[in-house]
Amino acid sequence: MIKPANLNTITLYTLASLSLCTQAWADTTSTTEPKVEPLKSDTASLSHDANSNRDENLNQFGYRPQPTETSTEQSAPSVQGAQNWTDERREEVQEQLHEWAHKMDGWFGEPDPKKPAKASLRVVLDTRWVNDPQSGSDVSVEPRIRGRLRLPVLEKRLSLIIGDEDLDEDTFLKQNVTGDTYQASTSNQDGLVNRRKTREDNGSIALRWSRFSHEVEQQLGVKTDIDVGVRSLDDLYVKVSVDKDWYDNKKWTVTSDSYYRYGLDSEHYAKGGLNLQYGTNADRFINNRTAIRYRNQDNEESTDWSNDLRQVHYLGNEKQLAYGVSTGGYFDHDKSTLNSYGPAISYRQPVWREWLYVQTELNYYNDKTADKDHYPSALLRMEALF
Repeated sequence: MIKPANLNTITLYTLASLSLCTQAWADTTSTTEPKVEPLKSDTASLSHDANSNRDENLNQFGYRPQPTETSTEQSAPSVQGAQNWTDERREEVQEQLHEWAHKMDGWFGEPDPKKPAKASLRVVLDTRWVNDPQSGSDVSVEPRIRGRLRLPVLEKRLSLIIGDEDLDEDTFLKQNVTGDTYQASTSNQDGLVNRRKTREDNGSIALRWSRFSHEVEQQLGVKTDIDVGVRSLDDLYVKVSVDKDWYDNKKWTVTSDSYYRYGLDSEHYAKGGLNLQYGTNADRFINNRTAIRYRNQDNEESTDWSNDLRQVHYLGNEKQLAYGVSTGGYFDHDKSTLNSYGPAISYRQPVWREWLYVQTELNYYNDKTADKDHYPSALLRMEALF
């Protein structure tokens, strides 16, 4: 039974989600479009450069730029308006990031003015609500950052990575169906923001060497990264990542990603994922991801698995709607157990500015290990890309 006090929270998230989705469907079903005059050459060049940089940032952060079959002259109206104080502050941050990247690039050689160092920053504010059947309704807020500085002097192989590495896996926003990640973020905290967890998650920095072995990559058809850095402020670690594109045609795409990490405090951690994508339309497809995670710390081993099946719709202007079912469980003595399952729906779109996004998710999971029946939870994310 949902308490009346919690019903208001559910209603708030539901109305927010429905209002966003309604606007998205209205945009895609509109039959009349304003006529756009052809751009002049100088303006078109600037617009093309800005869009190229933005698409590169989206790819770098794990988001696919909106596919389109129309030309730039027929593109949909942008959410961008006249520049104001916010845009000016964002430009100042971008200039500072690029300046830092340029200085670091100079440590390894003479920078090429035609190939300057680049920097990207992702700032996220997650607001989570859960109606836990045991502890009751709870709300938490978590600020998160993820940044990358590319240094082209070393053949574009070396980058500086900072912030929460879990954001790299948030291509489709979801709360971990196995329960431990989400529960950890909403328990054992004194206030709305868990300051200790925020410091530890964002207090990571590493040097990433991409394409570590070009010969091996060519022979095996894989992409490799090696990270050396510090996690959670004091956990010195080494991480090896291997990605591979197995199959790609008009209907099917099969890819895999895996990594192994060893930290002085966290010790052994490994994760592997297989991603299947099916669809004849780039704007509408089915995505299925299966992942297995292994941990060994203080001689205690644990292995869990998860599967996320999503129907994905790209609705134009960077709007993304995804819905489906998630399942998760554990491996115990070579046997797989189902711990959690339930439906989820998420929606993402830019608001006010093309670099500012809002994303929301509603789900209904259970947790057998904690003896919890299905219960509603929600996540509202505000995100800025620099």
